[in-house]
Amino acid sequence: MLSTNFCFGVFMELSEALFTLVHAVRNNMKYEIKQLALDLSPMHFKSLKAISRIDNCTGQKLTELMGRDKAQINRLIKELVSQELINKIENKVDKRSQILALSEKGLEVMNTFKKVEKKVFNKMTHDIPAEQLKAFVETTEKLKNNL
Repeated sequence: MLSTNFCFGVFMELSEALFTLVHAVRNNMKYEIKQLALDLSPMHFKSLKAISRIDNCTGQKLTELMGRDKAQINRLIKELVSQELINKIENKVDKRSQILALSEKGLEVMNTFKKVEKKVFNKMTHDIPAEQLKAFVETTEKLKNNL
């Protein structure tokens, strides 16, 4: 049986490791995004990525995925439309909503963002064997699913 002190110590190490990893990735992504000289926040990139991955994406689906309130997502959608990064398309299934899709410009921005993401993740993982990365992904999935 593990002692309470040992478990607490491991939890604190895990907490610190996760916090510093997320912080380091976020800072590196922000830095690389800033180098692009695009007038977009990390939230814009996250939204574009979500829209590109969700089938028949609607404002409601985006709200649920992003965990933000409806008004905030509506403002974000309005900004993305005004910057010509997404298009609103008539939803043939539900006339009350519109489908969100990346425009040509939005696709170009996403392709650039994917290159930035790849650069940051290659930098982060270049000296870690594939088996360890796979184990890390599996472990983080288990941690997430336990919540």
